[in-house]
Amino acid sequence: MPPQGGAPAPPGPGTRLEDQGEIARGGGGSVHRVFDRRLQRHAALKRAPRDAAAGELARFLDEARVMSRLDHPNIVPVYDIAGTDDGDPSILMKLVEGRTLGAILAEQRGLPLLDGRLEPLLQIVLKVCDAIAFAHSRGVIHRDLKPSNVMVGSHGQVYVMDWGLAVVRGGPAPPDTARPPIGDDRSSTELCGTPAYMSPEQAAGHLADIDERTDVFLIGGVLYEILTGQPPHGRKPDAAVWERIRTAAIRAPEEVAAGRDIPAELGRITRRALSARRDDRHASVSALKLDLETFLRSGGWFPVERFAKGELILRAGEPGGFAYLLTEGRCEIHRTVNGVKRMIRIVGPGDVFGEVGLFSAAPRTANVEALTDVAALRVDRHALDRELARSTWMRAFLDAAAARFLELDRSEAGLAAAGPSADRRG
Repeated sequence: MPPQGGAPAPPGPGTRLEDQGEIARGGGGSVHRVFDRRLQRHAALKRAPRDAAAGELARFLDEARVMSRLDHPNIVPVYDIAGTDDGDPSILMKLVEGRTLGAILAEQRGLPLLDGRLEPLLQIVLKVCDAIAFAHSRGVIHRDLKPSNVMVGSHGQVYVMDWGLAVVRGGPAPPDTARPPIGDDRSSTELCGTPAYMSPEQAAGHLADIDERTDVFLIGGVLYEILTGQPPHGRKPDAAVWERIRTAAIRAPEEVAAGRDIPAELGRITRRALSARRDDRHASVSALKLDLETFLRSGGWFPVERFAKGELILRAGEPGGFAYLLTEGRCEIHRTVNGVKRMIRIVGPGDVFGEVGLFSAAPRTANVEALTDVAALRVDRHALDRELARSTWMRAFLDAAAARFLELDRSEAGLAAAGPSADRRG
C-alpha cells in the first residue's frame, strides 16, 4: 500500500545510501560520508577492506557488534550493519564533524602548554576516560587508544573511535593484525595495537594479560603526547626500539620536553599510567580520571618556579600582579622597618604568599625570603579570573575579603613605619 498523503515510497536497500566521498582510510577499511535517503540524514559508512580474508571480515563485524552494545555519549553510535553494492559488509554509524585529537596536537606541537592550552586538552582526556570506563563496565577492552582515535566534534563533543581491535572479556578475541616493526621476525598474529603507543603486555603478545590496565597505559600514552608532542615510543618504532616497547623504557616527559613547563604532578600521573608493571599503574581508568580531576582542582597546571635557600622571592616596593602557592620548602615573610628586620610569619607547603598583588596594583609591603630550597606555583590575575569566572558568588566573597585585607595590610605597614609610639597608639 502506498504511503498516505502522496509521500514518496522509501527507497529500496540498494538505493538507500548516497555515497558522498571517502573521508578516512586505515588498515581496518575506509570511511565514507553518505546520505541516508530513508531517514533523510548524513551518516558515516565504514567499509571493510577490499579482498579481506574471512578472519578480517569476522573482526570487522565484531567491531560493529561491540560498538552497538556501548551506548554512551562519548562512543559513536552504530545505526546498522549494511551491505555495499558489491556485497561487502559495512557499518553505518553517526557522522562526526570535527577533527581528531591527533590533528589538534599536531597543530599545537611546540607551543607553550601553560598558555591556556593544557586544561581543554585534559578535559578531552577526561571524556575519553568516561567512555573507556563505561566500556570496561561492559567487559570491553579497547586496545588501540591513541590521539588519532579520539574525535573532537565541532561543538566540543568527544568520541572514542575505531573499536576494531577491542576484545570482550569472557568472549573470543578477534584475530590480531598489528605488524611488528621492520626487522623484527615475530609473527604478526602475536601482536595487537599500535607500536608507538603499545603496552608491554601487548608487545609481548600475551593476550591473557590484556585487561583494564592495558587501556590505562594507552590513555597514559595520550597524556604523554599532550605533554611532549610525541608518542611514548616515538613516531617510527623500529627493530632497535622494540625491546624498549616491551619493557616500557619510556623517557620521563619532563626530560623529553624540558622547555614546555610540564606540571610536576601531571608528569607523575602520566608516568604512573605508563608503568611497565600493570600492578604499578592506576588500578582502573576511573582511578586515573580521579587523579586527573584532583590535579585540575588543585590548579596544578600553574607554572612551577624554584628558588634557592636565601633567595628573596618577593621584595617590598615591587609591583604585584601575581602570587605563589608554596608546594615545597619554607619561607619567611618580613618587613624591614628603620633598618630593622621584623618577621611577620613563616609559611610552608600549602600556604599562599604575595596574594595582595592579585588584587591591587599597589607596591608590595613585605619581603618573602626562602629559608630552604623552595618550589611554588605562580598564580597570576588572568588565571585567578579564569577560575572565578566559574563561580560568580565566590568572586563577590573574595573581592570583599581582599578589599578588607588590603586596608588592614596598609594600616599595619603604616604603623610599623611610624615606630613603637604609633604601635602603642594603635
